[in-house]
Amino acid sequence: MSLAHAPKAASLSGGRGLEPAENPLVRHALTAAAVVVALAFVILLGRLWYLQLLRGEHFRKLSETNRIRLVDLPPSRGLIFDAEGRLLADNRPAFTLAVVPEDVSDWKQLAVRLNNLVGFSPEELKKARRAARGAPPFKPIVLRSHLDRHQLALLETFRYELPGVKVLVRYQRAYLAPKVTSHVIGYLGEINKRELQRASRAKYRMGDWVGRYGLEQSRESVLHGRRGARQVEVDAMGREIKVLKEAPASRGADLTLSIDLDLQRAAARAMAGRVGAVAAIDPRNGQVLALYSSPAFDPNDFITGMTQKQWKHLVKNPLHPLKDRAISGMYPPGSTYKIITSAAGLAEKAINLSTRFFCAGQIPFGRRYYKCWAIKKGGHGHTDLHKAIRESCDVFFYKTGLRLGVERLAKWARAFGLGRPTGISLPHESPGLVPDNAWKKKRFKEPWQDGETLSLSIGQSFTLVTPLQLARMTAAVANGGRLLTPTLVKAVTPPGGDPVPEAEPVTTRVPIKAEYMQVVAKGLEAVVNEPHGTARRARLPGITVGGKTGTAQVVSLKFEKSFGKESKVPWKYRSHALFVAFAPVEDPSIAVGVVVEHGGHGGSDAAPVATAVMRSWFGLPPGPVPTFPPQALPPSLRPEPEKSQDKPKDKAKKKPGAGA
Repeated sequence: MSLAHAPKAASLSGGRGLEPAENPLVRHALTAAAVVVALAFVILLGRLWYLQLLRGEHFRKLSETNRIRLVDLPPSRGLIFDAEGRLLADNRPAFTLAVVPEDVSDWKQLAVRLNNLVGFSPEELKKARRAARGAPPFKPIVLRSHLDRHQLALLETFRYELPGVKVLVRYQRAYLAPKVTSHVIGYLGEINKRELQRASRAKYRMGDWVGRYGLEQSRESVLHGRRGARQVEVDAMGREIKVLKEAPASRGADLTLSIDLDLQRAAARAMAGRVGAVAAIDPRNGQVLALYSSPAFDPNDFITGMTQKQWKHLVKNPLHPLKDRAISGMYPPGSTYKIITSAAGLAEKAINLSTRFFCAGQIPFGRRYYKCWAIKKGGHGHTDLHKAIRESCDVFFYKTGLRLGVERLAKWARAFGLGRPTGISLPHESPGLVPDNAWKKKRFKEPWQDGETLSLSIGQSFTLVTPLQLARMTAAVANGGRLLTPTLVKAVTPPGGDPVPEAEPVTTRVPIKAEYMQVVAKGLEAVVNEPHGTARRARLPGITVGGKTGTAQVVSLKFEKSFGKESKVPWKYRSHALFVAFAPVEDPSIAVGVVVEHGGHGGSDAAPVATAVMRSWFGLPPGPVPTFPPQALPPSLRPEPEKSQDKPKDKAKKKPGAGA
């Protein structure tokens, strides 16, 4: 039966059985598999070729970076010294908290740990990360500067639990005579993105500190220095294992200033509680000996970190302590301008040594009378130029000014350096103002009036000057007519090098005969040393001083007198007190300009300040510190009245209408 069925089975298989490879379905499946395998190999080979040949160098560097890193070494700033070699601006080590982003695996956990250890909040961490967006991930992000010892100890103790966290040692600025030299030296601030885009990438990085004010700003290129780098090997946590190579940073050049710290301190003591400025120049070479503005500020606050409250208090202070009044405060010159009127009158031959005017205490002009300060004693009588300078006779200078006119007065004011910046190497210097007919037409759309020339000739009107311009003008009288560009830096010393003296100051000449300048100088000598001089308080033992007082009204005389006694006039309505001086008259080595805002009178309020500076310059014992009534001090600087220790007594109730 089995034999009977065999032929049937053979017929069902097509006569002869097919091998698996000969089956079409199997053959197609094998072919497809072979193609897939071949494509996979091609893709793998292509990827290998791309990684090894095309991108091999790139990935080799990335791999090497995981093990070897280049650490940036910012430079420390150059030091700043005074004229006697005393250190004014130093660099001191400070510890900075930073984090390397690529070494941080869990930012939330890191935020919690930093908050618990040093009080660095998660919000601050987010802000720091946003500020560093776009920076390379291996570059440290500075989180907090100026860590204290306790914070440093905690970070070092738990550093293995803080992957990516680093403590950097950097040098920070320290100002050693902060409030005495704040406006001259200035302060630093962290570089912002806009400045970084404009700056050289080889010189500045995010987190660097740059000059924001004073010499720190104007001499930034000299003080900044050259940055370095260190190649280090790190572990998987980003911690440094060893230094492979190092190119050390180079410190910035040092500055030696012409400023004398003793003179700065003398000016600060004399101006304590007052608002204004002092400028002192060596009339022989233009070097600035003192430049002090009151009130001052502490530049160290900008380095160690200023709270929002501190900053708000500083910028909203009505006395504007950030303003450098010595170079940017503009004031009417008052009677110090009579130096200009005198020199102009002689040079233009409007007056001579024989010219005499009669002063009855006032002169009529138009529909009003222009008064002399000596009106109460009947004026100065017959007055020549020498007497007019000595006793500051307004009538003499009214009449001289009328002979000159506004244009010639403006011409000689500019010849003495007024109406334009002095050229000192400090930012934010004001040019002052010298008015003339063209200026008034442009400013007020009306011509100059002759009556305005009377006020102009005694330093009122529209004229504005800075204390430094006053000192420079006085120096030109002292040295016989040389107008010098004030300089602050005596020498620049590169790291490891010898001091390089600064270039000689630019000098121009006031185009006036030496004999005329000598006449003016003799008049200024009489102001201090002869009877009836207005600045007798400026005398120094053994030193012949020349000077000129000035009082510049802030409000009308009528309004000022409405308060009754002068001591009752509120501070903001009191006149500015000015004084200029030079000494010794025989061979001048110092010229001083002083402005005391709302100070009262030049002779009694500004002259003692100049005297204190000159005493220090000549090595004389300091004189008594001037005292002032409360009304002479700005409200924010007045001492608080002492509170009574007695128990308050019960006060009887007053009936309605009873007097106070």
